[in-house]
Amino acid sequence: MIFEFIIFLSIGAAAGLLAGMFGVGGGALIVPSLIFTLNYFNLGDPWINHIAIATSLATIIGTSLSSSYIHNKNHNIQWPILKKMVLGCMIGTLGGSYMTPYIPGSWLKWVFIIFLIYVSFKFILQIDKKNKNLVSQTVPFNNQIFIFAGTLIGIFAALVGVGGGVLVVPFLQRCGIDMRKAIGTSAAFTVPVAIGGTIGYIIAGWNNPQLPQYCLGFIYLPAAFVIMLASIPMAKVGVQIAQKLSIKKLIRFFGIFLLFLAIKLIIS
Repeated sequence: MIFEFIIFLSIGAAAGLLAGMFGVGGGALIVPSLIFTLNYFNLGDPWINHIAIATSLATIIGTSLSSSYIHNKNHNIQWPILKKMVLGCMIGTLGGSYMTPYIPGSWLKWVFIIFLIYVSFKFILQIDKKNKNLVSQTVPFNNQIFIFAGTLIGIFAALVGVGGGVLVVPFLQRCGIDMRKAIGTSAAFTVPVAIGGTIGYIIAGWNNPQLPQYCLGFIYLPAAFVIMLASIPMAKVGVQIAQKLSIKKLIRFFGIFLLFLAIKLIIS
């Protein structure tokens, strides 16, 4: 049990730091780490992938609240845009999380692998664009587009257990939003995503006899609490680093790290 505690604490610290810096929720690190850990301790088979995704979303609630608080103090959250996307996001996450029990775990694993590969190259290519001094053009979007975008991102986030920041940030950049404000708004966007997804996974896994002890629906409570314990303070540290330092090299390293995780999942 102590070994489990140390592993979950380490996952939370790393995920919180990355979430604060990039506004991505931390699920891209938490989900594969939980899959490896749950497999190692033989917990939850054949629902390991579902448990990892659900637990990730539950931990993101604390992490995103922590990072959002600091981003808001730094005036990096675009509240008018965020409010337009929240309605669609709640619909998407509730619907996506409800659908997952009807999707084989192996399918979810491959969806997440594709997601990791996409995200890794997205971060790396963003740096190339910055180096070319390309400036995003402001594109007018009406309320329906923001709601629709929030719904699609919410569904995707619920299926792979992330906050949706890797989609929110490029979308907001396309709207002409400054990178730091896009990251801050993305961090705040993950709060309703995580809440909606968590509720959906609790309902979807309720009274499932194949789940391990200490599960609330698909959420493995020991992992959720310990990861949040470490991720919440580290998310604040991540935001402070993002504010004070250039994040170009850190984004590139993060992209390479995600690519490594995808390869690890493929061969596991």
